[in-house]
Amino acid sequence: MASSQQPLGSNQFSEKEKVAIDEAVKEAQSMLANNIKNAKASQDQQVALVTGVMKNLQGRGLLLNKSHVWKGKFLTGPPEKIGESGAFVHEGAAPQVGIPMAEGSKAVVIYAHYDKALPQLGWLLAWDKSVLLTNKFDKVYVEAGDLSRLSNMEMDEIEKKLDASHSVSRYWDSDTGAAAAAQMSSYANNMVLVGATFDRIM
Repeated sequence: MASSQQPLGSNQFSEKEKVAIDEAVKEAQSMLANNIKNAKASQDQQVALVTGVMKNLQGRGLLLNKSHVWKGKFLTGPPEKIGESGAFVHEGAAPQVGIPMAEGSKAVVIYAHYDKALPQLGWLLAWDKSVLLTNKFDKVYVEAGDLSRLSNMEMDEIEKKLDASHSVSRYWDSDTGAAAAAQMSSYANNMVLVGATFDRIM
C-alpha cells in the first residue's frame, strides 16, 4: 500500500489546507478565550492545555471511531460526529515529583465516515504537549487512509510515530486520496492551539 508522509514545514501545506488550518487555529483561540476559567486553572496548576479544531474538507460526515489518552484528560471531549468542523479541549496531567514523564497532554483521535458508502476511510490526529520538558518540542501527528488499517493500528505504533513528529504534520495516502494536515501553535506559557484538516484529494 503506497502512502506519502509529506515533508515537514507549513510551506508544504496546500493553499486549501493553509486556509482551513488558519481558520481552525482562530476558532481554537476564540474557544480558549471563551473558556478562560480552564485557561487560568491550567496556568495556576502548571499543566498543559490543548485546544483543537478539526476541519472536515471532504464532504462526507465523520464519526468518532476511536480515542485514546496517554496523559491528561478531556475537558471537552472530541465530538461524536463532525459535519464541517469539531473541537476539543484536553488538559494535561499535573507534574509528579520524581516522575517527569507522567506530565503533559498526549492523546489521539480517529475519525471515519459514518455512512456505509465505500471506500470507508479514516483520519487520525495525535498530539503531545509537555510543560516540564522544555527541550522537547510540542508535537502533532496525522495519518489518513483505509479505516481498517488505522483502527487496527496498535497504540504503541501511533505513539512512536507521534514521538518522532514535530509541530507540523501532513499525510497523503495515494491509494485512497485521503489526506490530513495539522499544526500546533503556542498560545501562552503552557497552552497550545491545534488546527487540523481531514480531506480527500484525488
